[in-house]
Amino acid sequence: MDAPTRKMDQSSHLILHLTPKAEIDKGITVISRGEGVHVFDTEGNKYIDLVAGVTRPVHLGYGHKELAQAIYDQMMELAYFTPLMFANEPAIKLAEVLAGITPGAINRFTFECDGSEAVETAMKLAKHYHYFNGDRGRYKVLSRKGAYHGVNGIGVRALGSVVPMRHMMEPLAPGSVFAESPYCYRCPYDLTYPDCDIVCARNIQRIIEFEGPDLFSAIIGEPIQQGFGVLAPPKEYWPIVRGICDKFGILLIIDEVICGFGRTGKMFATEHYDVQPDLITMAKGITSGYVPLGAVGCTDEVLKPIEVFNHLHTYGNHPVPCAAGLKTIEILEREKLVEASENLGNYFLEGLQELEHHSIVGEVRGTGMWTAIDFTVDKKTRAPLPAENLTNMIARAKQKGLIIKLAPVRQAFEFAPPLIIQKEEIDQAFKIIEECIAEEEKEMGL
Repeated sequence: MDAPTRKMDQSSHLILHLTPKAEIDKGITVISRGEGVHVFDTEGNKYIDLVAGVTRPVHLGYGHKELAQAIYDQMMELAYFTPLMFANEPAIKLAEVLAGITPGAINRFTFECDGSEAVETAMKLAKHYHYFNGDRGRYKVLSRKGAYHGVNGIGVRALGSVVPMRHMMEPLAPGSVFAESPYCYRCPYDLTYPDCDIVCARNIQRIIEFEGPDLFSAIIGEPIQQGFGVLAPPKEYWPIVRGICDKFGILLIIDEVICGFGRTGKMFATEHYDVQPDLITMAKGITSGYVPLGAVGCTDEVLKPIEVFNHLHTYGNHPVPCAAGLKTIEILEREKLVEASENLGNYFLEGLQELEHHSIVGEVRGTGMWTAIDFTVDKKTRAPLPAENLTNMIARAKQKGLIIKLAPVRQAFEFAPPLIIQKEEIDQAFKIIEECIAEEEKEMGL
């Protein structure tokens, strides 16, 4: 047997996602195994994984034998069959289970490989709905600045993050429209909640009226937005947006790819708000990351006019990940991990709030087992801390045995550990986070 790879470098034939060559030149850590909330690299180092696999799907933690067994059993029973003209039992059963736990009237489902595909499929379903209703001119989609909705062809149109990922793909197909996000800590309108009258939501109507209401197919948004770091909008926000959709005949797509399956202390983050989506997207926690799966749910009203869904992915409605989804949901419910996410999430948030006395900690916020620290160089002006200082702290945390990450807009740390994490592991993480903050302040001369 070959000796284990210590570090990955430029000699490797593997292409990494979103990883600069400069980082590869330094040597990339190779993760070899996981156990509970810990992962281990090929050099023998042990880490607390405070971001559930960095892209946050590992709700049940690592090495869950019951889930792995369910995946194996389904592979031996039926490893694959096509998603067109035939059905399979795991997909049918998972759709039935989801119909019982998703928000309100969402009760029809199709399954894809990941969140990006789920977003693209939801947008296709929205276009089909309007097409079969004879409303064929609706091609625009409204997203929000700072949003992330995957990187597939249609989904990348809704990518509101100011990153090269979208810019490199431009010019995109026409139809991308962006509104401001409900970022109360750094309000783009320089207003203060609640005296702001939720202008970030109300301005969506003005944007739509300017662009042409009859041209809009959908509005898409995460119920709690990840881009700026766990950004929960005011309670009035989503009902206002729902009302705008109803006024202009626009479908509302709620993106639960990150938020779903207990991450926010509810099975779905939509439950925190008085709003009924027309479609929702799901992925990540649906299989705890053990095998790829994304899903789209819609209401009967959306599906009713569609005579045929002109769409095909080879691995759509795949029986193996659907079996994994069924087992994951069973475990989440049996072990009361959604409730644990709420209760321990409050403990996590309260612990992080004790760090607000540090000069560079601007705002601590969170919902369930999903929290963030938004950093600043000036608590009065709330000017963001340079990304270099944030990456310094992330590197320092890794050296101390803790894996954390930047939110996409690169102003905040985002924490999303496996839902099985315990208080003692959270306390260990707090200690390292505070050390990293204090050491960075010292380096900055503060």
